[in-house]
Amino acid sequence: MSALAACTDPASAPAAPLAVSVTPATITCAAGRSVTIRATVTGGDATPGHATPKVAFAAADGHTTVANGSGGTAEVRCSSRGSGSVVAWAVDGWRHTIVRVPVVVAPRPTSIVLFATPKMLADFENPRPGVAAFLRHYEALTARASEVVVIFAVGNSEHMLMYRGPRFADDSVMWARYTNGKDVPAFDRKLRFRQIAGIVRAFREEGAAQGLTVKVFDQIDPGPEMAWEYWKYTRHPECMDLRFDSFDIRGRLRPDSLTYASAPDGAPAGKLCGEFIVDQAAAYLRDLGFDGILYGNQFGTRGKWEPGRGPGYSAAEAAAIQSFLDYSRRAFGAREIMWFDSYNNVDVERTTFSFPATGYQAFDYLMASGFCVITDTPRYLDNLKSKLTLVPGPRILATLDYVDPWYTYASMRDFPDESRRLEDIAVQYRDRIDGLVFFANGPDGAPVPRGTIDAFAARFYGN
Repeated sequence: MSALAACTDPASAPAAPLAVSVTPATITCAAGRSVTIRATVTGGDATPGHATPKVAFAAADGHTTVANGSGGTAEVRCSSRGSGSVVAWAVDGWRHTIVRVPVVVAPRPTSIVLFATPKMLADFENPRPGVAAFLRHYEALTARASEVVVIFAVGNSEHMLMYRGPRFADDSVMWARYTNGKDVPAFDRKLRFRQIAGIVRAFREEGAAQGLTVKVFDQIDPGPEMAWEYWKYTRHPECMDLRFDSFDIRGRLRPDSLTYASAPDGAPAGKLCGEFIVDQAAAYLRDLGFDGILYGNQFGTRGKWEPGRGPGYSAAEAAAIQSFLDYSRRAFGAREIMWFDSYNNVDVERTTFSFPATGYQAFDYLMASGFCVITDTPRYLDNLKSKLTLVPGPRILATLDYVDPWYTYASMRDFPDESRRLEDIAVQYRDRIDGLVFFANGPDGAPVPRGTIDAFAARFYGN
């Protein structure tokens, strides 16, 4: 063999076996989440000046996608449940090596949100048996959830606005006992603040006893749908925009001489109505032990559910909403905020209601609302898809719809096709949504039929 041949023969080049390893060596992640991986290459051509071996990654199945980074890294996006792999390979001139990294895409952590009212309890003084039965009724959904959030919707907001503090725990509250907009004799019972605190404890303790992670929220609603609101409509109408029957966060308070938890000497003149209700809610949530609050029916905005039924866009209104949300975050501290949206996509929420693009980041959870009496499933799906693009953003909750706590219609009976379609969408988007929300008791206090829930849970969770 000539000297020239010896220099050019690849087999005689100074080299070590080319190898690639990946950290982590196996990947387990939830659908919708991402994992960063890094490749380390050893061996290869040791000739001085020779280029560093090139590294690349690719998904080997439909359960993941891969975005190659720099320095031998990649971002693996776990997109749908199942088992598969990611391939990493290194190339060094004519040498190459490959390694396959096993991937298990687990179900996305799911929040099951049960929207309940005091109607579901027969005894406010001894709520534990009723709470236990309620949670057991929904175990097909809750047992496999990462958490259960109970929206214990005591009322609209009268009970929070009129809350006077711990020394007045025996005060009774205006609770959500309406059916079809009217009081009914069956629910003519007193509910007191101290009893609300006991119900919150019962949900948390019974949830723990059943092996569940339970959070308990209350709600604020802008109108009078569930119980009459004296504070908003009679005492302080300056805080209402009666064109839309909506609480107006931009309004300024007129003074009064009432006692409040956040203002013992009366409503402070000129204080923003939005800030006052937040201060009252923060004191109420803290004193009664709630974990968070639902801002119901697009609370914080003025308007009603449909494109065009709002004040339209203005920079001033958008700024006022953002300021209100920022104030809410500061006042509630570690307590969480869920938003019941407007039934519309983010573009409509901006153009009709002035909702700011940065406002969604103030929420921990966002309900993509799809209740059948208000909207239809094509519009709901458009809304849901829009909310799923909010990155970073809150946990997105899909809607189911069977019954309503305040009305005698029942979607599962009166809108059966739409109700079933909401189930289908929840199953279809299982690996993109963060959870589900639905009204968990009807106007008589009864839960959704157990068979309906069990059948849907089997479809939603699969095997």
